[in-house]
Amino acid sequence: MRYQFSVGSLECVVVSDGQPAGPLEPALADFFTPSSGVAEAELQAAVAREGRSALACGYNCLFVSTVDGMAVVDTGLGASFLGYGEYIEPLVGQLGEGMVGAGLSRSELAAVIFTHLHQDHSRGAVWSGEPTFPVADAYAHVDEVAYWSGPISDGSALPHTEAARETIRLYGERLRSFEYQDEILPGIRAVAAGGHTPGHSAILLESGGERLLCVGDTFYDPLQVTNPSWATPWDLDHPASVATRHRILAWAADERVLLHAYHLPFPGLGRVTRHGSTFTWEPVS
Repeated sequence: MRYQFSVGSLECVVVSDGQPAGPLEPALADFFTPSSGVAEAELQAAVAREGRSALACGYNCLFVSTVDGMAVVDTGLGASFLGYGEYIEPLVGQLGEGMVGAGLSRSELAAVIFTHLHQDHSRGAVWSGEPTFPVADAYAHVDEVAYWSGPISDGSALPHTEAARETIRLYGERLRSFEYQDEILPGIRAVAAGGHTPGHSAILLESGGERLLCVGDTFYDPLQVTNPSWATPWDLDHPASVATRHRILAWAADERVLLHAYHLPFPGLGRVTRHGSTFTWEPVS
């Protein structure tokens, strides 16, 4: 699946690495748990209102054509992935096929930008044991690189450690660390979005008076837009992730910023509307 659009003069295409469908969609109860601050009764009430008990967890990779070459924001799970069970392998790892359909070349990609280094965002860049994009420079926040380079003890982080460290190792000197507010490439800037991981970043595209904010894992599901105080077991710092979500949603709602949500149903593009202290997701049709 692919979806083409533009942000000013920046030509963009969302390419899916996969979109699990029922009955293989992950359960909402696995994402929003009492341990992450979501009371079971609160979740069940939301499930009843929504009429669903699972979330459609897509993997939406964004390609952007800049004056310095083509860049991709996040790279999916990659081929031959069995980390969630054998059932998942045919449903993900489709980025390469999608790139061919979109006329994109792995060997010509100039940059890989990571919102963070969890395996579902970075493994697509290294799954074969070699860089998937052989001439590209890679970019990740300095705190993200430092965290995954050190000792990992948090249980929710451990499944992601191999892919994160392989990304750091394989890209080596071509892995460039950035700080929040840095311009990574012309028209592409890093925005503070920590909490999910120490260096989790939103990526802002700006051109011709138009803006698009890639929010990474700031939220997984529209329920987190409606309930921005809900964290997940994969947020390493729950209070910081909640504060980030409130801040980004408020900004996006007040300024009508187009959002790219990595895990929402393809293509993951939409806007949010404020309703007092909460928000609603409006997908791009």
